Amino acid sequence: MNQYLDTAYTVTSNLFGPETGIPWWAWLFVIVGFMWKLVIPEPKTARQHAEDRERMVLEELSAGNGGKKKK
Repeated sequence: MNQYLDTAYTVTSNLFGPETGIPWWAWLFVIVGFMWKLVIPEPKTARQHAEDRERMVLEELSAGNGGKKKK
């Protein structure tokens, strides 16, 4: 067990320690790369926009008033 912990400590200190060859700001690119989908949402395609419009129309029609708005 100690061998695994020593290996993990050595690898971690080589990646994040003060004597590493990787600068601290380079890790920001790694974090942004992993979090890209959460930080910046993917734009909708034309098909997704059309499906949203169709769903809204169907919801209005199924509301019981035939899609007519009250005055």
